[in-house]
Amino acid sequence: MKTKLLLFLALVLSGGLFGCSTSAPNQSVGLPLRYHNSQYDLTFFLPASWKGYSVLIQQWDAELRSTDYQKVIGSERGPIVLLRHPQWKTNDSYQDIPIIVFTQQQWEGEHQGKFFPYAGGIIYEMWHNRKYVFGEYSRYNAYDEVKGWKEADDIIATNCAAHTARTLYPNP
Repeated sequence: MKTKLLLFLALVLSGGLFGCSTSAPNQSVGLPLRYHNSQYDLTFFLPASWKGYSVLIQQWDAELRSTDYQKVIGSERGPIVLLRHPQWKTNDSYQDIPIIVFTQQQWEGEHQGKFFPYAGGIIYEMWHNRKYVFGEYSRYNAYDEVKGWKEADDIIATNCAAHTARTLYPNP
């Protein structure tokens, strides 16, 4: 229990649970595999141990609420690019790396509280380009009994550090 508490405190103090750091130089040192999605202009690097990984495209969906939050006036949806460890099996899962994709307009709406794709938690901006914002759900790795959760967290942190542009909104 004490080890988990110390790990939690280390992650909080380092920013590991609160979005990506953007202060490191623009490089992905030590991550030789390159995933690129041309539709979203998303590039993500993975370690050699992920050779043979798979990519699943899922979808997030959220109710769009009126300004008084009393009525559902529509919905917002978008893709989740899910990078899956090559050793993942149905009965022996490894931590996935989900990258939530928002248009810039959706990201603005999410920050204004017009919708939220998940119950609880926070979505942090990993980085953005001219059209899209790439997010990470704060509870994506909530089950530390899943194999590879720490490795996935480190991979995300390395990729985030490679993007030096400021986030559109400050991460909490």
